[in-house]
Amino acid sequence: MGFKYPADDLSSLATSASSFPLLVYDYDEEPDSTQTVISVADRSSRTYHVPELRSCRYLETPSGLLLMVNSASLQSSLWNPQTGERIALPPMDKALPEHCECLLSDAVSSPNCIVLIYDLGQPDLLFCKVNGGSAWASHSCDFGPRAVPVSPSAPKPMDFTTMAAVQGKFYYIKSRDVIGVLSFAHQPEPEPRLEEITTFDATMPTIKSDAPLVLTIRFLLESCNELFLVCLFLVSTNFERIEEVGSYRMDFARREWCKVTDIGDRAFLVGPGNFGASCAAAEHGLKRGCVYFSYDFLGGTFNYHIFDLVEGTREIAGPPTQGTIPVACREPFWMVPVLPQSFFFFFGVNCEDCIYDHEATGLSGNWEWYSL
Repeated sequence: MGFKYPADDLSSLATSASSFPLLVYDYDEEPDSTQTVISVADRSSRTYHVPELRSCRYLETPSGLLLMVNSASLQSSLWNPQTGERIALPPMDKALPEHCECLLSDAVSSPNCIVLIYDLGQPDLLFCKVNGGSAWASHSCDFGPRAVPVSPSAPKPMDFTTMAAVQGKFYYIKSRDVIGVLSFAHQPEPEPRLEEITTFDATMPTIKSDAPLVLTIRFLLESCNELFLVCLFLVSTNFERIEEVGSYRMDFARREWCKVTDIGDRAFLVGPGNFGASCAAAEHGLKRGCVYFSYDFLGGTFNYHIFDLVEGTREIAGPPTQGTIPVACREPFWMVPVLPQSFFFFFGVNCEDCIYDHEATGLSGNWEWYSL
């Protein structure tokens, strides 16, 4: 398809539905803001004026829907970028936090589906019910004092830096070896209520290295109704040197991260804001069993990384016309395919060909842990 100049109608974006997932670069220059989209399937790019993305704040979700909040009225909705359909939500009382992310607990067809917004800078939550909700609710979580640990191996409390929704619950990394769980109460109450916050111990995966410092970028995501963790292990502070990429499935019976050697016909899409999503590979022209990572460490390029979990190889890809694409005002984000509600609600994706390795990984060397 190649690079083309802006198109003014939303239908042009809808015609790209078959090219999803897309990497989106937003220029956010009112009133004529534009977005450049890159299809990772065929590496083509195109720039649009998308009316739906003007005069609003929006948050991408792993389910493919975007949370839209009008900048003036604070009216909120869920928008399907592939069809243009909207689901109206209650207006918000105030603007969204500067740095935040959004998740859906279930399919929007579920009567218990919740939209959850978590603040990346403070342990604060905003949430509302998708079907029949009348207002947004808020909750601040007390994780205790944020004292500086005496050693890199000492656990320390964290804000919500990465989170995933699985079977109606929200999982997050509370500290290095502790997973937190948010559970909501539903019926017979008209509005959702945060019922409890629980935790369990689960040792974080590591790699053996002679390097004095290994950094880990971690992403939680849901795939085939299971909780996964993707880790990018970087040696020292050289962000271009990714030593290893690992994928792990949570075994809830053993409370253990089990290394995944083959995720079947799936691809994991991760990027800024600790975004993580799973996508059918063959159906959408992606390489099966790969992790697509969209973060540009050095800036100024439109490259993304493709890590093959089976072969252990890494490829840097990008559009051939990226020299003609202006630099965006924000980090790129993923627009992933919106699954049909029947598949999303009943989890009709077959993951029987996933292979799990239960070997435990040991802690070695000096480790520093952080999340983007």
